[in-house]
Amino acid sequence: MNSKLYINHFKELYKSLKTPFPPINWLILGMLIGLEQRWVNLKAKQTVDNAIEKYMVEHPDTVYEAVVEECEDGNGYTIGYFPEKDDE
Repeated sequence: MNSKLYINHFKELYKSLKTPFPPINWLILGMLIGLEQRWVNLKAKQTVDNAIEKYMVEHPDTVYEAVVEECEDGNGYTIGYFPEKDDE
């Protein structure tokens, strides 16, 4: 486990909470490190969830029916999908 803060906001908060007693400073630092890690994980999860939600709105689920046909020479099958073309 790292004993270092990475985000400036948490560093500034630690500096403002610092006391003249080193054991209390270690407790404060440990608490802020744990909160910082939870905050980073939460922000990452929130960012990914928002990106997925935005993607799903822009790209709706489209399911095409798969077409399986036997090859003309009889040596196997072809599998593909052919989206329905809009009437022009």
